[in-house]
Amino acid sequence: MEEYKYTSKFYDILLYPFVRTIRNKVVDVIKRHKYNTILDVCCGTGDQIKLLKQHGIDSEGIDISSDMLSVAANGKIKAKCRLENAADTSYDDNQFELVMASFALHEKDHAIAKQILKEMVRVSNKSLLIVDYELGKKTSFISKWLIYLIEWIAGKEHYLNFKSYINLGGLDGLLNDIKFDTIEKHYFGDGGVVLIVLSKTN
Repeated sequence: MEEYKYTSKFYDILLYPFVRTIRNKVVDVIKRHKYNTILDVCCGTGDQIKLLKQHGIDSEGIDISSDMLSVAANGKIKAKCRLENAADTSYDDNQFELVMASFALHEKDHAIAKQILKEMVRVSNKSLLIVDYELGKKTSFISKWLIYLIEWIAGKEHYLNFKSYINLGGLDGLLNDIKFDTIEKHYFGDGGVVLIVLSKTN
């Protein structure tokens, strides 16, 4: 994860204006459903975990970038995170009530993103929460343009994986064989971002 070596220190400052509303909605969803055990997959700087902690909600995270995790471990509020591969974690089956991932799947190779989702399903005993891009009829032209620009700026590999994610159907393409029921959907950024909550099929 060399790409985050230099950006990790100002990552949250750059993203905060764009993700603040989404981060708060995640807190709202977790409070309403009263999840007790929570894992944030590809947690990055631990920003969501720190916000949950401010609201009295304990959670933990994993990420493959040591640079991101060094940021998570610093600050007034520290996130409980550890270095792990999200596609092959050390957790037990059904260990968490909620497993979540925010803006993590679109930047991965499709096969790796599918494996991460498979692992999220394995360690969850109740629900998944995913935040990522969804470009469709609900998405404004300006939102699409900005998202493509942001992904292009992020680098060649990142951009190619993003385009593959979109071409293969976005989240719907990744979730097509996941046996969870959609129980909530919330849209942000003029329809360019979706927060989806899925519950394990009984």
